Amino acid sequence: MLLCVACFFVACQSNRLKVDVSDIDLDIKIQRFERDLFALKTKGSLDDLKKTYPRILKLYSEKVIGLGPLDNSNYPEYLNKFLKDSTMSLVAQRIDSVFSDLNAQEKELTEGFKHLKYYYPEKQLPKVFSQQSGFNQSIVVDEGLVGVSLDKYLGKDCDFYGFLQRPIYLRENMTPQRVAQDILLAYALTEFPFKPQRQNLMEQMIYHGKVLYFLQALMPQKPEMDIMKYTAEDYQWCVDNEVQVWAYLIEQKHLFNTEYSMLRNYINDAPFTSGMPQESPGRTGTWIGLQIVKSYMNKHSEIALQDLMSNHDYAAILRESSYQP
Repeated sequence: MLLCVACFFVACQSNRLKVDVSDIDLDIKIQRFERDLFALKTKGSLDDLKKTYPRILKLYSEKVIGLGPLDNSNYPEYLNKFLKDSTMSLVAQRIDSVFSDLNAQEKELTEGFKHLKYYYPEKQLPKVFSQQSGFNQSIVVDEGLVGVSLDKYLGKDCDFYGFLQRPIYLRENMTPQRVAQDILLAYALTEFPFKPQRQNLMEQMIYHGKVLYFLQALMPQKPEMDIMKYTAEDYQWCVDNEVQVWAYLIEQKHLFNTEYSMLRNYINDAPFTSGMPQESPGRTGTWIGLQIVKSYMNKHSEIALQDLMSNHDYAAILRESSYQP
């Protein structure tokens, strides 16, 4: 039954997001930086790596694994210790085993960025590279660069995540199937930053709803439950309880609350939404935000995706959506 629900929502995605990108010539490749980095243990030189990845190595060393500037006289020693760390070596081997190639991820990214070019033909695409972060950030973004930490996508049953005591609800999405999606999501969050007017929950909900609607436009083949990174059960709970969740937000006067704890409760990842039944998923505010944005776009066929993403009047979007679950 849950599979049927998922298929139903694939079929019901707005036709306006189904566009023909077959004539857009694009082939995305992910640079395997982490392979070339760990190859230094047996071959190659640090100078060659600096020449091949000048900006990536700097970003990685300073912002990801915290080794400091490349011109530090102790940098080669620090890097050598990192590469020869027994745990990092085991993780590198696991990455090679799980990701012998990135063909599936590159294919999905290519389709996603083709859709981006359809809507924004003038935008320059970032260079994408893979890295081993020591289980730090999943995605790092710099000007013209997006890095994905493959050690954060080794599969929900990966023993490393158990040793690190990563919560089960987070491990569910630490899989190879989420790599391309998270890259595109990080790109969207960077390209379209939050510009609040009141800094309240309603604005956060609609902002994140806009970002997920944009992600749907880049990945129209994905069902909404995948865009939300929900299980079928979580998604069905939201569908079944949409009226009650919206009523609860209004009755409790949460929509215009500006407390950080309130925003975090409805927007951030969590095993469930505090104040609601434990069967509820986290990020119910984000899901409602997506429903508001969908209602707004369905009601206003004259509004293009580009218009939506440049609109920061969240109150107007709510008002003009006529959202009523």
